[in-house]
Amino acid sequence: MKILNKTRVLTTLCVLSKKYGMYISFDDSDNPSEVCEAAPYLDFIEHHQTFMDGYAWLLFDSEEEMLDCYEKTVGDDGPTRLNPYNGKVSVYALTCSPKGELANENA
Repeated sequence: MKILNKTRVLTTLCVLSKKYGMYISFDDSDNPSEVCEAAPYLDFIEHHQTFMDGYAWLLFDSEEEMLDCYEKTVGDDGPTRLNPYNGKVSVYALTCSPKGELANENA
């Protein structure tokens, strides 16, 4: 038996897909429009299930694409270089390489 937590799912997805990845999470009771401000790559209609769950795993073809999304994600540490949102919602983000190595975390 193998038990996978959310971080282990991220590393496993990245290794198996050979892609860069990012795990995101937020309070599923947060206002969806503010979540979209804190993570502007999310769309309430297109990613409705993500808003219901409060988390998702994102896979990217390049490190640059992943870092762009990461830099647009406003977490507990406040506005980022690419996102000036300064509201009450925060979106946690954790990045991973195709080798399963964890990298950036915005907590």
